[in-house]
Amino acid sequence: MLLAYACGGDDDASPTPAGSSSPSLTPPPGNSALGVTNTEIHVGMTSDVAGVGETPYGAVSLAVQAYIARVNQEDGGVCGRQVILTVEDDEYSPELALARTMELVSEQRVLAVIGALSTQAHMAVAAYLNDPNGDGVTTDGIPDLFVSTGWSGWGDVARYPWTTAFIPDYRSDALVLAEYIKGELPGQTVALLYREDEFGEDYRAALEGAFPGEGAFFAQPYPADDANVSEEMGAVVGSGAGVVVLAATPEISADAITSARGPAFNPQFLLSYVNQPSNLASELGGGTAAEDIIAGFQQLDGVLTTSYLLSAVEDENNTAVVEHLRIMETYGGPPASSLSIYGQSLAETLVETLDQACPDLTRANVLAAAESLDGFRPTLLLPGVDLVLSGTDHQAIQALQVMRINADGTLEAQGDAIDVGPER
Repeated sequence: MLLAYACGGDDDASPTPAGSSSPSLTPPPGNSALGVTNTEIHVGMTSDVAGVGETPYGAVSLAVQAYIARVNQEDGGVCGRQVILTVEDDEYSPELALARTMELVSEQRVLAVIGALSTQAHMAVAAYLNDPNGDGVTTDGIPDLFVSTGWSGWGDVARYPWTTAFIPDYRSDALVLAEYIKGELPGQTVALLYREDEFGEDYRAALEGAFPGEGAFFAQPYPADDANVSEEMGAVVGSGAGVVVLAATPEISADAITSARGPAFNPQFLLSYVNQPSNLASELGGGTAAEDIIAGFQQLDGVLTTSYLLSAVEDENNTAVVEHLRIMETYGGPPASSLSIYGQSLAETLVETLDQACPDLTRANVLAAAESLDGFRPTLLLPGVDLVLSGTDHQAIQALQVMRINADGTLEAQGDAIDVGPER
């Protein structure tokens, strides 16, 4: 889960390099770096390119490719070389994600892999990239950069020394919500509805630690395959909580809100950032027509969520968003959405990492360059949100902005962004 479901995708499920389609991967003399030649830098990515996995995430890889094409065309590439991104279609399948990643490494001989999606799909992939030979020695790993899944486990540097996360991890999101609750909604029982998997468990563990003491916190799980949580929300209502956090997808969050809210129970709802407001409004309103979304936003009035990216709609006059639109239109990117903005942010971070690794573009130096990103801020992040990585901290974004959802669909920032990362 990234941010939202949005229009966009690519009907061509074949590998799609951004740049030369028939590269020679023989390293230049004196340079033993895999994936690097005198003229090119090769990186790889897997995604649900054609939407077979019923996700819109092909838009992310298209946006990454568009930004890299801009860098190649307008900046002359990175380190005097064109950046070649090969995207393989994994159909949002764990088995295909592993197979396609292994092909990128063994056949395409990429320098690094970027932007992996889905916690479940990436488990085996991360194990492979961190220990390609399966011998327990990780010194021969492949950079597994800026994964697009929020499981906090990617931050376990001892287990995943070659993996760095990009999106805020779910634990950090929960801690941001906790800080806001303590400051603005003190003294109330906090209830959590959470999905029984890595996603929900991150929220439960973080909030349970943030609100110790008898009666301060109530947690209600629901099975990951549930389509209805009216029974579980009955238990939440029975807790008497004044604040309810929903660590759930838009479909379940919509069901939870409609199942519980009423004259006798009208708590302050706070949402995991995976609930993109327009998607949730569509679920609450019962469709994607304008009148449905308007009706959904009326039900969301006053609900709080978190964000870390500029909006293609609300920030359309922002200089960075205007430039984003130009890049997407000029270089074959997808229609502007939260996913395209995310994709460009990911691509900007990759380019910065490669630039920092110049001139010695080895896998080890690329990882070290990623770990040196201290305060780097892609142009499309919200104020107060930047990237901080180190050799001991592989969670790039640990700051989010709490937002109030208004009845007209606009989002209103509540104070400043809250950073819950370790002290630097």
